[in-house]
Amino acid sequence: RSNLPVTEEFMDRREAERLFNLKRLPDDAGETLRIVRVGGYDACPCIGPHVSRTGEIGAFRIISTTFKEGVSRVRFRLSPT
Repeated sequence: RSNLPVTEEFMDRREAERLFNLKRLPDDAGETLRIVRVGGYDACPCIGPHVSRTGEIGAFRIISTTFKEGVSRVRFRLSPT
């Protein structure tokens, strides 16, 4: 089981627009955005809750993947531990 750090940083929307696709953020997300990073593997703007380390998640099963318009999505289901 992996135990990567999940960290957050805050950045101005203008800076985030240069680094990320913000199309899926709600209109009222504000001018300062939270960027969530999972180890060195992923970073994205997000308004939802997150764990502190990936080891908190436990086992999970990938249920589907898609790649559309340059965006890769992985859908998963958590398994009871």
